[in-house]
Amino acid sequence: MTKENIIAIKILDLPGGGGCACGGLVGGPEYLAAIQQKVAELRRALEENFPEKTSVDYVDLRENLAEKGSEAGRLLVTQEYPSPLVLIENEPKFAGSILVRKIVKEVGILLGG
Repeated sequence: MTKENIIAIKILDLPGGGGCACGGLVGGPEYLAAIQQKVAELRRALEENFPEKTSVDYVDLRENLAEKGSEAGRLLVTQEYPSPLVLIENEPKFAGSILVRKIVKEVGILLGG
C-alpha cells in the first residue's frame, strides 16, 4: 500500500489491441463507452466498500507514451496480455476485462478484510 494507505488501481487500455468483448469494435465509440462505464462501476463499487481507501485511474496507452513504455504497458503492446490490463498496486492482476467483483475482493484482501 502507498504511504497514504490508498490502494491504487490502474486500468491500462490499448484500444484496438484486442481484448475486452465489451460490445462494439475494439477501439470504437461503443467500446470506449463500455470501458468508461465499467471504470465508473468499479469506482462506485470500491467507494461503497472501501470509502476513501482506493484510487482508480484509466490510462489510454495511445495517449500516454510513458505508460505505453512501462513494463505493464509493454505487456499490452506486445499482446502478451489482452487489453484492458488491471493493475493493483502496480501489479498486473486481471487482463481482458474489468472484473469488478474480483477487483473488489482483491482490494479487500489487501486492506486486511
